[in-house]
Amino acid sequence: MTVATTPAVPNATYELTVLDGNPSNRANLQFVFFYKSSDGNLRQKMSGRMRDAFYTTMSHYPILYGELQREKKNVRVNVSDASQQQLKPRYDEYDAHVLVADIAAAHYNWEMWPKELLSVCPLRPKFGSAPELPLVHAVVTWHPDGMGFLVSVDHSVLDGVGMGTLLKQWADMVREGQILLPVDFDHATVYEQLVKSINDEPQSDWFVDYIDSLPDKESKDTSNSEQPGITDTDPRAPQMVELALRANTHAMHMTAEAMKQLQSDSAQQASSIHLVYALMWKRYIAAMVSAKNILVADQPCLFNVIHSARHLVGRNHYVGNAVCPVYSMSKLSDLSEASMEEVARTLAHNMHTVTGSQWLKFSQMMSDPVRQAKFLTVFANPNALQLTVSNISRVGYFDTDFGFGAPSHVTVYPMVIPGFALWLPLDANGGLRIIWNLPEHVFNALKGDAELTRYVNILF
Repeated sequence: MTVATTPAVPNATYELTVLDGNPSNRANLQFVFFYKSSDGNLRQKMSGRMRDAFYTTMSHYPILYGELQREKKNVRVNVSDASQQQLKPRYDEYDAHVLVADIAAAHYNWEMWPKELLSVCPLRPKFGSAPELPLVHAVVTWHPDGMGFLVSVDHSVLDGVGMGTLLKQWADMVREGQILLPVDFDHATVYEQLVKSINDEPQSDWFVDYIDSLPDKESKDTSNSEQPGITDTDPRAPQMVELALRANTHAMHMTAEAMKQLQSDSAQQASSIHLVYALMWKRYIAAMVSAKNILVADQPCLFNVIHSARHLVGRNHYVGNAVCPVYSMSKLSDLSEASMEEVARTLAHNMHTVTGSQWLKFSQMMSDPVRQAKFLTVFANPNALQLTVSNISRVGYFDTDFGFGAPSHVTVYPMVIPGFALWLPLDANGGLRIIWNLPEHVFNALKGDAELTRYVNILF
């Protein structure tokens, strides 16, 4: 994503690179924040400032005023006079009668959210569908004891790290009247520099090689096909919002104290975060095996961590998709027999030895529509013994202060890929909030798993 420090201008074209959000993805990245406040006049004081600062902040990102277009392998955003009028970022606000305190008492279950926060569907129409939707949509709800808001951005142009930066810039503009973080990101230039810096042959990557070994389902060009799970039904219909939001999605949390206890209970010292990965993977696979009665000892079990790789491009405030999938695969028999500490050490080793060439090889695979289609077939297979975790718990969302303190809660619309888990910060004091898409029979097995519930609280 190319970011400019001037207002949006007409007739600009932004070519998306492999460093941007998933170029084939027609889904929105959607974060929801709740704030508590004892100020009964919060809306009167803040409404105009919030709206004005939103549009001032957006004006620094011309790409967000454009129309997303795709032609075979190329994905671009075109900004024109028409798009700036018809597709400019949208901002809505509403009065909500439910108390933030009551939503908090229900563990922020989305059953308690104001309906307006459920009005922006996480799925987007296909490319070329009419009407095209704005790339950014913000919904603010003013409560008697605080505020809630949802910001929805097309995932093709922004990822979780970028969303965190964008939200902090909006908060800076409200609070300070200026953007405090630097705005100097140019993905195309960074990508070119990265390619030039890798002089050696790309190292072998067993997962990329595995994807390439799979037969092509069809020989025809699949560049305009949608990924699995996107329906032809209008995704903005209310029933589709319900389906996308709530189907098989559950919330859990793990306190900072529980993470320390897990590390203390470990027979050998290991990083607490890698122990949590190992705990989730082993208990999830055990639940899948129990529910499906799988007895094949050499059944492969796949674990994928969408891991920060910002060190590979050397940017402290990198706004784009600087992440690298880190894969581990074990046979069912080996994973069952391995201790949690052994699994944690293996995952830590894989995560800490990622090289630029490996990351580049995966990124280039994802930019090829045929290879990406094969990857998605594996990635979104609900019957596979695999778990994917996107860990954005350390991005710093609790630093998003509009002038009345840190948020009381941060969450995200659940992902609809089976087995996909999002890790978010539980609160400003540490810990994890886990949004996890689970088949119901696997969820029921996990609820009764004492090895998991010793450390993890299952909310709903």
